[in-house]
Amino acid sequence: MRLLWVPFISLLALTSCGRASDANFRQFELQGQILAVRPERREVVIKHEDIKGFMQGMTMPFTVNDDTLLAGKQPGDLVTATLVVGETQAFLSSLTKTGHKEISEPPPPPPVADILTAGQSVKDASLVDQDDKPRMFSSFKGHRLAITFIYTRCPLPDFCPLIDRHFASIQKTIESTPGLADVRLLTVTLDPDFDRPAILKAHARRREADPAIWTFLTGDPMEVNKFAAQFGLYVEHNPQDAINITHNLRTAVIDPEGRLVTAHSGNSWTPAELVADLSATPAPAH
Repeated sequence: MRLLWVPFISLLALTSCGRASDANFRQFELQGQILAVRPERREVVIKHEDIKGFMQGMTMPFTVNDDTLLAGKQPGDLVTATLVVGETQAFLSSLTKTGHKEISEPPPPPPVADILTAGQSVKDASLVDQDDKPRMFSSFKGHRLAITFIYTRCPLPDFCPLIDRHFASIQKTIESTPGLADVRLLTVTLDPDFDRPAILKAHARRREADPAIWTFLTGDPMEVNKFAAQFGLYVEHNPQDAINITHNLRTAVIDPEGRLVTAHSGNSWTPAELVADLSATPAPAH
């Protein structure tokens, strides 16, 4: 997995100190080079080496648990750090400069794409669900929708797995709220080459997804990427390493006519906030 900050879209926004109650923390030593420093978000983008016992080398943003860790740091700095990983969050608890050298691989520029704005219709796409059945996106018209994008091999707990947990929570709210009976949840994979229907079905089962409410979608990679791009998804696959994927996070609410209502960047939104967005969206007329 290769996650990289895309400047115009929030990818990771955690409040580290206030969320340090995770009981199952693991610590890993990290070595790499800083590509970007974003103190306003308590973030640093690091191209790091393999993290022994956890993940392969890649480029990704990390939240720090202390603002002062970023003081004096700049792109090009060589660093060592301690990565703390829990069930619901990950952050750096230490960040030490060990040297400096010219950056050879700066973060890529944001993609140029036509991104939907509120009120615009979502362009249709031919996708495939977890039961290996063809599903046009337009077939979901007549329902209020929450749609998000993940991939099943994502290793960090506060990225794709967190989005899955949010949708599982929202599913429970839908099941217990008659006024939300028409709402459907859609999860679209960012890794369609690997996340074929059988993989998604097993993943959905682990998440206790009710197929009457929550659908997982894959399809032809070009079709999936084109569909995701209109929501502001940035996805880059490494041809030398299939699991090494650069991506951001986006979750959107769609009205019963297939028009964008709102979209959330990153992972800082809560299930309650998305339920509020869905509740404020007019239900389909019957």
